[in-house]
Amino acid sequence: MLKLNPYLIRIIKTMQDGHWFELCADYRVNNTGYVGSRGFDIKLNPRTVLKLYREGLITYRTTFPYGIKHDVFELTQKGRAVDVSNH
Repeated sequence: MLKLNPYLIRIIKTMQDGHWFELCADYRVNNTGYVGSRGFDIKLNPRTVLKLYREGLITYRTTFPYGIKHDVFELTQKGRAVDVSNH
């Protein structure tokens, strides 16, 4: 199991509250960053996202709003099952 630091706990808690984040993954866009849903006010590091993905806590689905590729990240069942209520 992943050792959860306060930063990861905050991300998982926020996502368990129904929030998500996305990344513009289109090859035509140069400066991209993670953008969260309204209320998701955490600055994300790509290494953190990769760590959560490798542990199976988040997954992504690809969407094409306005013809531009976006990866939308959401919690998996395993991510929803993580107990972060004590923190």
